[in-house]
Amino acid sequence: MPQHSNLNDALNVLDDKLRSLSALTKANAFLVDIMRKDRDMLEQMEGEAARAMLLDRAQHAFGDIAGEDADPDTLQVLEVALMQSKSAEIIPFPNSHRN
Repeated sequence: MPQHSNLNDALNVLDDKLRSLSALTKANAFLVDIMRKDRDMLEQMEGEAARAMLLDRAQHAFGDIAGEDADPDTLQVLEVALMQSKSAEIIPFPNSHRN
């Protein structure tokens, strides 16, 4: 049975990686969509105000407010990126599920 256990462990790790990748993809798509739609407004805002607005929209899109569409993994990716970043950078791949 050890082979069965090893396979299950490997599948669990893969599931975690896929969930992380999905959250990262949704977060990036969310940000790109807002940047396309609200580019002019974002260019007029100071960095802190822009991050606060993006975080507020992220909470509405993926937080408890979103109801059925809530996605805590995606919200976490966005919160980390928006709270830590001082410039436009690529959001790093989440390492939280790494074994």
